[in-house]
Amino acid sequence: MRSLSGTRNRIALTVAGLLTLIAAAWLLAVAFGLVPPGSPLAGLVVPADSTVSALVQEHRGWALPVATVASVLAVLAGLGLLLAQIPTAPAHTTLRLPGDDGTVLATLEPQVLERALVERVEGVPGVEEASVRVSGSTTSLRILAEVTVAEDAQVEWAVEEARRVLAADPETALGTAPRSVDLLVRLHTPRSSGRSDRVAVRQENRGGDLVSEAV
Repeated sequence: MRSLSGTRNRIALTVAGLLTLIAAAWLLAVAFGLVPPGSPLAGLVVPADSTVSALVQEHRGWALPVATVASVLAVLAGLGLLLAQIPTAPAHTTLRLPGDDGTVLATLEPQVLERALVERVEGVPGVEEASVRVSGSTTSLRILAEVTVAEDAQVEWAVEEARRVLAADPETALGTAPRSVDLLVRLHTPRSSGRSDRVAVRQENRGGDLVSEAV
C-alpha cells in the first residue's frame, strides 16, 4: 500500500533534461563556432582549437574547486534521486463532509474510518486479520485493504463480503461510494506448509466489475 510521487520524478527528469540540453547547445556552439567574437555570449565559450589540458592550466586557480563542488553536488543530486524512488505511504488527508450548499459540515480523520473498516471486515466470518488504508477525498475515495482468510473458510463468500463491507460502509458514512476498492487477500495456511496464497481483488468505480488475480 505504497505510492510513488510521479510529480517529483517528472520535475527531476525535466531539470536533468534542461541541463543536458544546455550542455549540448554549449558544445555545439564551441565546435562549430556559432558565437561570433565580440558578441555578448563570446565570454561563455572557448576557442574551438582549445584543449582540455590548456584550459585547465589557464584556469587552474578556480577550475579545480569548481569541479570539486560540481562533483559533490552531482553525487548529492544522484543520491537524492535514488532516495526519491523509495515508495512512501500516501499522506493522509482529512476528509471533509460537505452540506447541500457546499459548506463543510464536519471533518473526519482517515485513521478513524480505517479503524472502523478494520473492525467491520474482521467481523466477517472467515476473516482472521485485516488492514485498511484510505486516501483521496470524500467524493473520490480510494480504499486499499489486505485481509487474511482462514483456509477452511468459505473463501469466495468471505472475500465478496469483505469487499461489500469496504464499498458499502464508506458510502453509508460519507454519502458517496468509493472511487475504487483494492483488496489483497491472503489465504492462511498452516506454518508447516510453508506457503501463503494471495489473490488481488480490485473494483474500479461504482458498479465496476470484480477482478481477481492470483499472486
